Formats: sequence, C-alpha cells, structure tokens
Amino acid sequence: MLTRSTASIHRPLHAQNRERIARRGWSRIDAALQRSCSYRHPAGRIRRIETHISVIYLAGRFAYKIKKPVDLGFVDFTDVAARLHDCNEEVRLNRRLARGLYLGVVPVVRLGRIRKIRARGTPVEHVVRMRRFDERELFSRLLTRGELGVAQIDRVAERLAAFHRCASTIPPRSMLGTPTFVRTQMETVLTSLEREAGSLVPAGLRQWCEREAARLAGHFEARRAGGFVRECHGDLHLDNIVRSGKDAVLFDCIEFSDALRWIDVASDLAFPLMDLQAHGRDDLASALLNGWLQRTGDFGALPALRFYIVYRALVRALVDVLKARGSSAADGLTRARNYVACAVRIASAPQPYLLLCHGYSGSGKSMASEALATCIGAIRLSSDTERKRAHPFALPDHHALPAAAYSRKAIDSHYDALLAIARHMLEAGYPVLMDATFLKQRHRASFIELACVFHVPVFLLDFHTSARQLAERMRKRATDPGQSSDANAAVLVRQLANEEPLTPDEAALTIAFDTDVPLGAFQHAAYWKPLLVRLHPASPADLAVRSDTPHWQTSGWDAAGCQNAA
Repeated sequence: MLTRSTASIHRPLHAQNRERIARRGWSRIDAALQRSCSYRHPAGRIRRIETHISVIYLAGRFAYKIKKPVDLGFVDFTDVAARLHDCNEEVRLNRRLARGLYLGVVPVVRLGRIRKIRARGTPVEHVVRMRRFDERELFSRLLTRGELGVAQIDRVAERLAAFHRCASTIPPRSMLGTPTFVRTQMETVLTSLEREAGSLVPAGLRQWCEREAARLAGHFEARRAGGFVRECHGDLHLDNIVRSGKDAVLFDCIEFSDALRWIDVASDLAFPLMDLQAHGRDDLASALLNGWLQRTGDFGALPALRFYIVYRALVRALVDVLKARGSSAADGLTRARNYVACAVRIASAPQPYLLLCHGYSGSGKSMASEALATCIGAIRLSSDTERKRAHPFALPDHHALPAAAYSRKAIDSHYDALLAIARHMLEAGYPVLMDATFLKQRHRASFIELACVFHVPVFLLDFHTSARQLAERMRKRATDPGQSSDANAAVLVRQLANEEPLTPDEAALTIAFDTDVPLGAFQHAAYWKPLLVRLHPASPADLAVRSDTPHWQTSGWDAAGCQNAA
C-alpha cells in the first residue's frame, strides 16, 4: 500500500497521453458494466466501487473487478495485456487464501455496439470474477458492531500461520527484505506524510523510526537469510478479512507489486495487529499475536514487530491523508491522526515483566494462562508445545514423546531452551508469561535471575485445585487426541512426590489462584485482580492497593524481583 499511495502526481506528458488514449475505449466498458443487461445472470441493481487502480461492480451473486487504464508510476495498466496479466495474478495469488471467492478471469466481449461479460467473441477487456459476500461480515464491520471476538481472531491466526508456513521463500529479487530496502520503505512513507500533512508525524516518532531501522539492520538481514521473507498477503487490514460461517477468509492481497508482497512474515502479521490496536482492541491484537506464535513458534519475529506495526500505522495514515486531499470531509484527517497516535503508542511500549506459572499437570494453568495472556497483553510461551516443535514453522508433534524426553537431563535442557526464548522476548520488550510446571527450584531460580538481568518485575502464579479435580482432569486429558501435554496419572503422582516447595523468598513473589472455578471466570479481570494490583500498583482504586512501595518489593527482593545481596 505504500507505493500505491505515493505515486507521483506530476507524470510525463507522454504517460498522460497514453492513459488518455487507453481510457477512450475503457470508458464504454465501464458504462456497460453498470447495466444489468451486460451480464449473463440476474444482476439486479449494479453497485460500483472505485479504488486507485480498479473498479468493482457488484452484480447479483457475483462481483467483477476490472483494472483501470492508469499509469501511476508504480503500476502501468495503460496496455490491455498488462491489465490481463494483473487479473491472472490477482486470481492466482488470492486463491492461496480465498479460493472460494476467486472464480477466475472472464472476458468482456464487444457485440456490435454493446459489451457483454462471458459472451462468445473476441475479448476487448478482462475482469476478475468473484463470488459476492455479505459486506456486513467484514471484520471491520464486526468490530464496529462489537461482534468481533477471540474465536474469529483465533481463526485468522490459524489461517495466517498455515499460510505463512507454506508461502514461497525465494524472492524474485535479492534486494527484497534487505535492511536497506526496509529502511527505504519506512523513509518513503515518513517523507510522504511530511510532504502531505506537515507536522502530523511528531519529530520524536521519526527519530524512533530511524533509530530502530539502524538498530535492527542485522536482524533484518538475518531474517532474510533465514527464509522469513516470503510471498505474503501484503495488505491484511480488517477490511480485507470476512467472516464466513465459523471461518475467516483473507482476500484482496497485493498482486501488482513484488516489493509490497515479498516481505517478512512479521510485517504481514503487523497489519491486522495494528488495525486492531488502532481501534482500541489490544485484547484481540494480543489474542492474534499469541495464536500466531503458538502455531508458528516464530518468536524471532518479535524484535522488529513494533517497527513493522508502526510502519503499517503510518501507511494507513498516509492513505487517509491522500484520500482527504481536495475533499471538504475531515474524517480522513481524523483517521490519519488516530493511526499516527497508534504509532506513537506502539513506539512508547511500557516496561516488560516476567510471569512464571507454577502448578501440577492438570492444575488448570494452561487454560488460565491462555485467558490471562489476552487480558494483559503478555506473550504466552507453552512448555508443552515448544517441547514438541523442532524449529520455527515446524508443526508440533502431538504424539507422546519417549520416556527419554523426560529424563532429568532432557528436562533441564528444555528449560534452558525456554529460558533462551524468554530472554529474546524480554530483549524485544515484550511481557512474558511462561506456561510450565516450575516444580523444581533450579528452574525457577534461572528465570528469576533472568528477570534480575533485565531489571523487570517477576511473579510466580501458583495455580492449584483439589486432588480430586486434578485426577479428573488427567482422566479427561487422556481421551483428548489434540493435547500437546504427555502428562498422565503416573506423571501427576511423580510430581506430587518430587516437587520442591517454594522458598520463603519465592513465596513473597507468589500469587495464588484457585482454578476450581467455571472456565468463564478466567476471562474476567476480577479473577486476576491479585496480579493486576501488583503489576500496576498505581491503577485506579478498584484495582490498586495503596502502599508506599511497589508490591513486588518484599523482604529479600528488590523492585525487579531480584534477591538482595544481604
């Protein structure tokens, strides 16, 4: 969308003449497609929607998309062959995610003085034929009506993760995804915003973007070399996602620009994350991020994710500024300011923290922590899932692992691997929620020490329930083939016999939660109040406990949860 919105306004005269000639015949086609008699099916009243490069005609149960004969610099559709090529590319690329919507490319045929779609004869134009959907089901509309929930967002996470896993990994040009290219994309949108809207972007935000681009240069190159620059969607805002029953369909990807489509998967994910955050739904953004990470294991996407979210917000701001140009409507500029405000907020991320789940298998910590992550915006790292993942984008193996995978040495090695991931997450500035048993003191100590290194708050969340409930949950788990955990009744018995109790200093950092409650309780902030008042001691009175010191500053520990030398 960046280059789509920043095409040069002052084009050479020969380009303007070429476009004028191309439009002569095309205007007759445009007029014909607004008449129901041009279609071979009941079309009813035709609705026409125009964008920078296309016109869409909603006709009965179908939609037809035609390319405009324009030369905008970044794309030249003044030649009919170029328009046909782009139609074919649009169908090919969008069928990756929305096969049911994109029916194919069909001809517009001239029959004497009239033009008809899908008639026999020599084509004078081609259009993309799509199955029409209920526009009320667009995610942007659902969000406005308050009907967009975690279930729909999780379906997007599932679809997007599967798409990114299988996307092509060999860019057509080696410069795509390089540090220089990414930095240039950000610089272009910043410069365009300054030219179009003066002081809309605060100087501090521009400086942040420049610093981050320089700081992340090595990261961008490592991601490109590692195969994470892939053929993505490229334009995944909420207007391009539609609910279809219980499914989510992602459509209208970038087909005309390799540069906007061949991007880091993190940049593709950043678009819907940004759109949700710009609309005040950080909870849904957290659900999307956690759902995608849970399915991909691509925690390496996190260091640059904020940079990409800011970039996406600035792109949307630029689009709205350009739409508002020459118009008396102020809503475009209002939306642009909202996106810039979102970018400023993302760039000013709060201090992260580290939360460690503690409890037996079957204690309810996994289900509770899933809900908690969405509630507080933390990134949840599941020990059970990551134990069975060989590498990022590898599907976890849900089959039971051999006994050797649960030897003391193997368990210690697994906690070391989780520690390394948690370190990278904290380095990237994200709060971390570790879903593991943490029944051994040495494992707890290593993570608490990590919090000390980063000077971030750390808490132990002790999830507990009755012995009867533990046994019942183990019994139900044994019949669930989709479970990532291998824990069974025998494992629970060993845990009960061999756990290492919390030390007094650890107990001072512990917050207890009884999970013998209805599952819906995990979705409410009231359940998590004991944690929220310690994470945010200066919150409003209903969540805050007034005190002279932060609540993680207890005997033997400093404000970051680190043990004092004394």
